[in-house]
Amino acid sequence: MTSGWDLPDDMVMLRETARRFMRQEIKPEEDKLPHDATELPPEALKPLQAKARALGLWQLQSPAEWGGAGLSLLGQCVVAEEASQCKMGAYIPACHAFGWDPPNAIFLGRKDQIEKYAAPTLDAGEKTFVAITEPSGGSDPGRAIQTRAEKKGDRYILNGAKTWISGVGQSSWGLVFARTGPSKGRDGITAFIVEKKFKGFSYRPIPVIRSYSPYELTLVDCEVPEENRLGDEGAGFKLAETWLVRERIP
Repeated sequence: MTSGWDLPDDMVMLRETARRFMRQEIKPEEDKLPHDATELPPEALKPLQAKARALGLWQLQSPAEWGGAGLSLLGQCVVAEEASQCKMGAYIPACHAFGWDPPNAIFLGRKDQIEKYAAPTLDAGEKTFVAITEPSGGSDPGRAIQTRAEKKGDRYILNGAKTWISGVGQSSWGLVFARTGPSKGRDGITAFIVEKKFKGFSYRPIPVIRSYSPYELTLVDCEVPEENRLGDEGAGFKLAETWLVRERIP
């Protein structure tokens, strides 16, 4: 007899695999770095990523059909507990050896969007960002988002600011949530795939007491092609919820 609830056998095996990897592979490499380091050198990281792929510990949250591990939410939590057991683990789990999942909302987009943005990012293990929070408030799009997106011809023009956004400096693209139309509620939010190279996009790190900084990004007449709208106009809040819930739990 056992008291309480026990992990299923497959989750125990997953936990032990991740735990061994952290202790035998990650810790020896991280011990060589300064205490405030935020990344492993490429010559150390690439072999670790190859080993993680072979073990099935690659892009844990992403669908298997696109090259991810496709773990359940429970499986993601089990691995997240182990992946945090390193100096930089709270914000760079497993020192990036398990990759960086793109925001899960991208997989609710069109196939061509997934192929152009998500698939290459998954394969390379690159970082992406999600820009919801603004200086006007927290992560509730129904009350805080003031960034606007105006449709002009075959593109949207975005103006506004986002703050406390993780990973902007390490990413080439991300999701930006902006207000379209007259509604001031949650039905007025639309999601966009925005590349850092787009005209009118700029960013800067926000100094904090740790060595890994979040970012502030500014959109000044930022031109985003209509084809980069993710989902329908006004449907962005549901996409934000999809990311917030599934991301925050692990």
